[in-house]
Amino acid sequence: MNSEEQRAHWDLKYEQGLPSLTEPDPFFVSAYEKFVPQSSPQTRMALDLGGGVGRHALWLASRNWQVTVVDISDVAIRKLSQAALEHNVNLDLLVEDASEYKFEPERFDLILLFYHLDRSLFPKIVSALKPGGLLVCKLSVRWKSGGMLTAAGTGPLEKNELPTLVPYLDILHHHERPVRDRGVAEFVGRKSGNAGESPGEVSAP
Repeated sequence: MNSEEQRAHWDLKYEQGLPSLTEPDPFFVSAYEKFVPQSSPQTRMALDLGGGVGRHALWLASRNWQVTVVDISDVAIRKLSQAALEHNVNLDLLVEDASEYKFEPERFDLILLFYHLDRSLFPKIVSALKPGGLLVCKLSVRWKSGGMLTAAGTGPLEKNELPTLVPYLDILHHHERPVRDRGVAEFVGRKSGNAGESPGEVSAP
């Protein structure tokens, strides 16, 4: 689908309501609690790519993060804007395809990427992380072999592909598992730069 078709698809989805995408993903919460430093003297910046109606952005904003949300759906951003008012939090909301977002070097302490795969984004994501910044993502994986290959840059991840897309991040967590007729990859990586911090342990796939 092109950008306009994707926008129409997600506008319809969000108009109909997606209850499963209103609560923070349990993996995100556990990764945050395990890997994100819980004390910081300064305002921390987060970027939520394909953030939808803000299940993670609202959670972060309530913990004093300054969050930018990028989503292709005007409906999702409109609903998130209303939710931000109701929660009395401030969010920077952008209606655009993540591929068109202007990434600034070393701007963010945390970047989230949940179920939005665009392989061309990863070098930009790494560049946009501050030294010591974290990428937390959860993406679909092609679990069964023998399927038809898609054009480069599209379609789900292959098994163990995700770490190869971010070779300049220290892997803190990487786990892949089957979910119904597909698989899912859960990943946390840190951009090198904070002296004295351990890269953590890699979870077995």
